[in-house]
Amino acid sequence: MNKTVVWFRRDLRVSDHEPLLRAAQRGLVVPVFVFDRALLHHPETGSARVEFLLAALHALDGDLRALGGQLIVRSGDPVQVLPQLVQAIGADGIYAHTDVERIYGRLRDARLNQALAQRSMKIRWFEPAATATELMPYPQYRELWYREIGQPLVPTPARVSVPPEIPSDPLPDLGALGHRADGKLIPPASSAAARALLQDFLADKAERYYWQLSYPSAEATTGLSPHIKFGVISVRECVQTIRQATDDGDNRVRRSHQQMISRLRWGNGFTQRFRYLPQLELRSLYRTFDDDGWAFDADLYEAWRTGHTGFPIVDAAARCLQATGGYLALNFRTRAIYASFLSNLGGIDWRYGALHFMRHLIDGDCPIDHYQWAMQAGVTHCVNKSWTRIYHPGQTAVDRCDPEGEFIKRWVPELADVPPAQLG
Repeated sequence: MNKTVVWFRRDLRVSDHEPLLRAAQRGLVVPVFVFDRALLHHPETGSARVEFLLAALHALDGDLRALGGQLIVRSGDPVQVLPQLVQAIGADGIYAHTDVERIYGRLRDARLNQALAQRSMKIRWFEPAATATELMPYPQYRELWYREIGQPLVPTPARVSVPPEIPSDPLPDLGALGHRADGKLIPPASSAAARALLQDFLADKAERYYWQLSYPSAEATTGLSPHIKFGVISVRECVQTIRQATDDGDNRVRRSHQQMISRLRWGNGFTQRFRYLPQLELRSLYRTFDDDGWAFDADLYEAWRTGHTGFPIVDAAARCLQATGGYLALNFRTRAIYASFLSNLGGIDWRYGALHFMRHLIDGDCPIDHYQWAMQAGVTHCVNKSWTRIYHPGQTAVDRCDPEGEFIKRWVPELADVPPAQLG
């Protein structure tokens, strides 16, 4: 009988998963996840994100068992582990989604292609929905995105038959992976939990999402971002679920639905651009910005990192990030104010800020976060755009984002008795 290895990466689900369905239709399936130490110990890898990953893998194993299978766990360099697995079990080859999050990962996948070819082994790469294999202007990508996101979801296999004789390593705990919990509350990580968050958005937040998204104290965000980062739920399923929901003629709900879909498209768009501009993982898009040098004030950076700059909304964002991992409480506007303070006003290299974010964000996603940091610092353009949006960290920001001071007073309690009009 045909036997196919399905390599799970950032697609930790059984629904809307083309490699898994195609493999199940062929015959026996070997669903495998490989703990790659090079990524686990990358300088930007945060312990909270690894903890969420472990929870998502436990949930994936449960979903596979419900279909008659199980997750096979391995550790090591996938370039060595996967060919050895294919040979040991007599598999026909490997199915996997492409993933462009890290330069290291892309080089590793190229090395894997070469290693498999040298052994006359096969791998078939599947493009995730709404990805393009060529760089294109954003309006053209937008059309492609809406077209592909509207395609039917890939069905969940009726059964995933895994050969019983294939052993699996146990799923490790955080300590075994060389990480320590840092006190952040890790949200439930499963496809079921992601769908529950989506339904909560539709039932309880859709009336106010569009109007309150810029207010961190409103907590209008969905909390879906870590699930989307690890592919616990597909963007296509999110969009189609929102489209199927009724707005009952309420313009507030309609605008919120549209805004949510736009933000999902926005995230995919950054990933698409990052695919062809991978240098943003390491440097500014144009070398002239880095060649001119950056200032670095160690005291200012430490104050910014720990939340002691003296600007209340900046300090609240800093403390919220370190305490929560930011995925729910630190909305996009507050992240932008926090980032702008370091790069635009402090003149400090944006890469220090991106590093700090990625070490703490539970939803940290290199293509989105690095691109956003570079944009905020003004280093993604050189000729055709001569301005950068700089956020005022004083009373203007408070009035627009936290007019009652609720967010600031929650995270900077020493200001509890200060009137909102004086928090800037």
